[in-house]
Amino acid sequence: MPTYLFYPRRADGVSLTFIAEIAENDVEALGLASEIAQAHDCAGVFVWAPALAEGGADRFVGEMTRAAKPDARQPARARDADASL
Repeated sequence: MPTYLFYPRRADGVSLTFIAEIAENDVEALGLASEIAQAHDCAGVFVWAPALAEGGADRFVGEMTRAAKPDARQPARARDADASL
């Protein structure tokens, strides 16, 4: 199972921490993101899947907001993203 990184963010968009969780797939990861958003005082949670292979790119999975409804748990289109800042 892949490890996903969850970045809860404040209303101003700043993320002060991250949470690493294991999930079966992107849909399950977005379900966890919804739970994290509901349990924390945050505006939303960005979800990333770290690259598994050397030279691969991290992948943005999606975002869930505190007001997200359970039926909104659809994975975002896979978009390769360079995680370097």
